[in-house]
Amino acid sequence: MISVESLEKELKNGKLQNLYLLYGEELFLLENTLKKIKSLFGEVIKGINYINIDEKNCNELIQDLETPSFGYERKLIIARNTGLLKKEGKRKNAELANLREKINDYINKSIDVINESAVLVFVEEEVESKQELYKTLDKLGIVCKFDYQKPIQIASRLKGICNAYKVGIDDSTIKYFLECCRY
Repeated sequence: MISVESLEKELKNGKLQNLYLLYGEELFLLENTLKKIKSLFGEVIKGINYINIDEKNCNELIQDLETPSFGYERKLIIARNTGLLKKEGKRKNAELANLREKINDYINKSIDVINESAVLVFVEEEVESKQELYKTLDKLGIVCKFDYQKPIQIASRLKGICNAYKVGIDDSTIKYFLECCRY
């Protein structure tokens, strides 16, 4: 697992990996990271080299990974809130458990194909770290948990944003801002 700061630094340096799992409560940072991945990827055309997967069509993930992107070197696949990484036993949802197992096997066996032809990003709300799919993503890709930021971290980010726009702000103003906005 990688920290949010390390992932942001890696993306800022232009390093785009092929397999990501992004999850957690801090949706603002998660969505910003996803935007950075999209911009690093380059031009995206939905259906050609950019595919969205959700819980309704997550059974098409392997097929989408195997289908070449026409006219482009690679494709970006974002699997958002698929439920594949939730804690659900085989008894509750056998179909989802079988699909999870198939996807895990495919990623393990075809990681070279994925590295050559796709950038696969899982974006989930809930994740169970004891699952095999989670362990596979952690071993072969980048896993990042976006926890709620502490006031000190938010203050540091605000100061950085203000400095980027050449706006002077002192610590007491940032503290007041945080008290008014409640994180």
